[in-house]
Amino acid sequence: MKKTLFACLLLAAASAAFAAEPAEDDFPPPKNPPDAKTMKLIKDELPVCGDMKIKYGQMVHKLPEGLQGVVVRTDSERPSCVGQYLSVTSRAGGFYFGVPWFLDDEKEGTLEERLKRFTWNHMQENFTPVIDRNPTRDGLFKVTLMQTTESGKLPLEGEIDPAGTIFFFGHFRSGTEDPSTGRLKAFEPFVAHSPVTGGTNAPVTVIEFSDFECPSCQHAAGYMPKILSKYGDKVKYVRYDLPLISMHPWSFAAAVAGRAVYRQKPALFWDYKKEIYENQDKLSAFTIDDFARGFASSHDLDMKKYDADLNDASLRDEILKGIGVAFSNDIRATPTYVVNGHLVDAGTEGKGLEDYIASLVGKS
Repeated sequence: MKKTLFACLLLAAASAAFAAEPAEDDFPPPKNPPDAKTMKLIKDELPVCGDMKIKYGQMVHKLPEGLQGVVVRTDSERPSCVGQYLSVTSRAGGFYFGVPWFLDDEKEGTLEERLKRFTWNHMQENFTPVIDRNPTRDGLFKVTLMQTTESGKLPLEGEIDPAGTIFFFGHFRSGTEDPSTGRLKAFEPFVAHSPVTGGTNAPVTVIEFSDFECPSCQHAAGYMPKILSKYGDKVKYVRYDLPLISMHPWSFAAAVAGRAVYRQKPALFWDYKKEIYENQDKLSAFTIDDFARGFASSHDLDMKKYDADLNDASLRDEILKGIGVAFSNDIRATPTYVVNGHLVDAGTEGKGLEDYIASLVGKS
C-alpha cells in the first residue's frame, strides 16, 4: 500500500504530536488503561490485519481538561498495519482515534493564525483555517482547513480546543457509535455518485479508495474483478475517487473524465478504468485529456454532454470534497479498502481482502 504525499506531510506535522511520547524501548503502560468498551472502539478503528499486535502506552503530553487519552501502538509484518495513534475519550462521551497535532510552539495570535503557521512550518503547505466557535458536545471548535490546489479548493476537517493547544485531525464521534457506522455516514454522499457494480442488495459492500495515476492501484486493479466473479451478487463494489493531487499531476483529470463516462454509460466506466491502468506508464498531464476524449469518442458517447460534464464545477467540487472527507476519516493511502465500514488490509496480492470478504459472505 502506497502512502499519499498528504499522508507523509501529515506524519511530518504529527511528529509534533509524538515527539515527546514514549519511544519503542520506553513504553510505560498507561495510568488509566482503556476499558473494554474503549478497547473495542480502538480495535474497530484499526485496519483488519491478521497478525496485528496492539500495545497501549502512557501519554506524556497533557490534554485539555475533560479529555483522557492513551497512546496506541500497532505492530505487524504488513507495513500498512504498523502505526502509532492517540485514543482520546471525553467526559461528555466523545471518542477520537487518530494523530492529532500538538501546537506546543504556537502560542501567539488567533487560533487561525496559529494553525496557519503550524501547517506551513511542518508541512510547507498554505492552508486557510475556517473555525466555527460554537462549542461541540466535547467543548471543541470545528475547523475546516482549506487548501488551494490547481484543481480547486480542498477542505480538510478537524477540531481544536479553545486554548489552541491541540488540533484533532478528523472528528470526535459518540462513544456509543460503531466506528464503521460513522465512516459509512461520512462517505455516503460521495458513494452515492461513485461508480458501482456488483450486487444491488449485496450483504457485502467494498469501497475502494483509488487513484488512476497510483502504481499500487494499478497493481491492485485485478483484486476486485476476481472477487466479483467468484461471489457474484453477494458483493457490491464502489470505486471512490481519491486522486492524490499533490503528487500525481494527471490523476484528477482522469477522475473527472471517468465520472463523465460513468454519467452517460455506467457499465463503460469499468472499461475506461481498465484502459487507464493498462496505459498508465504512457500517460502524462499533457496526454490524459486527449486519451480520455479519444476513449469517449470511440465508444459513442455524446461528446457535447461529455465536454459539459468535464467542465461541471459541481462535479469537480464533489471530487475535491470527497478527498477531504476521506482524509478526515481514516483514509491515508491508495488503494485503501473499506468493507462494510471496516478498514481492511488487502494483504499479499489481495488475499487478506478476499479472505475477509469470504468470511462475511459465509455469514450472510
